[in-house]
Amino acid sequence: MELPPEQGPVEIEREPFSPHGPQSKWSGGSHRALLGCGVLILLLGVGSVVFLVKAKDLFGWMMGELEAQVMESLPANISEAETLELSAAFDAVVEAVREDRASPLALQELQSMLRESLEGGPKRLSREEVQDLIEALDRVSGRDSNDGADQPELEGLGVSQEDPSPPVPEPAQ
Repeated sequence: MELPPEQGPVEIEREPFSPHGPQSKWSGGSHRALLGCGVLILLLGVGSVVFLVKAKDLFGWMMGELEAQVMESLPANISEAETLELSAAFDAVVEAVREDRASPLALQELQSMLRESLEGGPKRLSREEVQDLIEALDRVSGRDSNDGADQPELEGLGVSQEDPSPPVPEPAQ
């Protein structure tokens, strides 16, 4: 069957079928993904600021937890004075970090020592390990580990422990 010559083929433009109507360029998952990434970046930024502001408090909490672990691992023959000295050394480290006086290098050494001492589950520390730990804590805080026990008594001699130089005699006139 042929078409009459006056009528030619009729072209009809068809659009693809979409039950939701025409789609915008921001439709589908790309809009949601972009929004989700933006929210995630915002949360990471807020978390970073909070961490920077609260880092010293977080460090203090962490040292408290480590101190509790170490106290559980102390040998049975350790004296109460040594236990108190260890606790004071932990407190001095936290105080030094809060005041920005802590030695970063000594802090790394302490971290390595604590990791080696506490890895592998619960075990008892030796007295030597406890003394090494106290010394490492004191290096971080800058605290003198013997707290002046080896210092000679200088009272009454005109010399204070803060100024170890002897008094200078006044010149004769």
